Amino acid sequence: MRASRFFVSSLTAAVAVGALATPAASALDRTLGRMSLKEKVGQLVMFSVAGTTLSSTERDLIRRHRLGGVILFSKNYSGRSQVAALNEQIQTVVRSGNRFGIGALISADQEGGVVKRFPDLPPWQSAPEMGATGDPSVAYRQGRLTGRELREVGVNVDLAPVADLDLPPEHVMRSRSFGARARPVARMVRSFARGLQSKRTAATVKHFPGFGGATVNSDYGRAYIYRSRRQLRRVDAVPFHRAISAGTRIMMLSHGMYVNYGGRFPRRPASVNRFIATQRLRREFDFTGVAISDALEPVAWKFGGSTPRACRATIAAGVDVALITGDIQTARRCAASIRRAVRSGRISEHRLNTAVRRILELKRWVGVFDPS
Repeated sequence: MRASRFFVSSLTAAVAVGALATPAASALDRTLGRMSLKEKVGQLVMFSVAGTTLSSTERDLIRRHRLGGVILFSKNYSGRSQVAALNEQIQTVVRSGNRFGIGALISADQEGGVVKRFPDLPPWQSAPEMGATGDPSVAYRQGRLTGRELREVGVNVDLAPVADLDLPPEHVMRSRSFGARARPVARMVRSFARGLQSKRTAATVKHFPGFGGATVNSDYGRAYIYRSRRQLRRVDAVPFHRAISAGTRIMMLSHGMYVNYGGRFPRRPASVNRFIATQRLRREFDFTGVAISDALEPVAWKFGGSTPRACRATIAAGVDVALITGDIQTARRCAASIRRAVRSGRISEHRLNTAVRRILELKRWVGVFDPS
């Protein structure tokens, strides 16, 4: 009975919005209104696959749970032709798992330098090297090359560029940052993102709202940011504002705890913090694209070690895509946890539909979904 009410209310809301929209938006909203709960929730989970081809278990569970996003790592790459074949396989399986031919977001961390999953693909310079030139056209060219070659092998989302500044106390982003000064970094971030997106590869600016001042890399421990409210708004925010004004499609939230500007729960990581994911990102920064979490395993400590609970919490906070580095089984449990939260009302239908609509719009833009 709950599923039926969910379907009807979703359709009504979608039609109401679509009536005032463009033809493309109306078609997208009609698709949204026809999607089942499982098809919607599957769009919200991005996970890792085990090898250089999909296993039979991965193919089966992608279809069964309608999963819609994959992140690739070095373990998935042995060369351009191999990864292109893997990505074609992913797209075929993901499309077959829903009734609307919706394909996959396929992402990789291809920043350049120390974070580069595909060694023989650009960018050929790291962010510090690009930043040291002082020339935004260098970043644009590197982004454009990267966007072109990622698309040629079937990757449509680059989890780059890094917008964090190189800051004390620990300079945790020094090897990945364009520099220490907000305005020059902003120009580089904007240019690299524009270069990527000129080739229809979605740029992912990270790690909102600025992770450069962290006490530790959140992959290795609980990361606190003691920057003042003024610093976070007047300095750390500058590259993110510039990237958003340039049309960046995706924003990744950090796992930092913003002690002086984190809302009612300043020791709650940004990726699961409603104040940061909704109040700041959506209202203060006016970002309308897709929000994605950083990989959620490092914040599972907040939920008794449960990654599925972290997935549920990031969606409830206002993030659209729950990113995990775990395998298909973790993805299955994450999707189930989110579905239970929707059925129980802990995640509202409006929150779910808003997230799915943003993802479908992004998929339309990268060319893996045609709502017409």
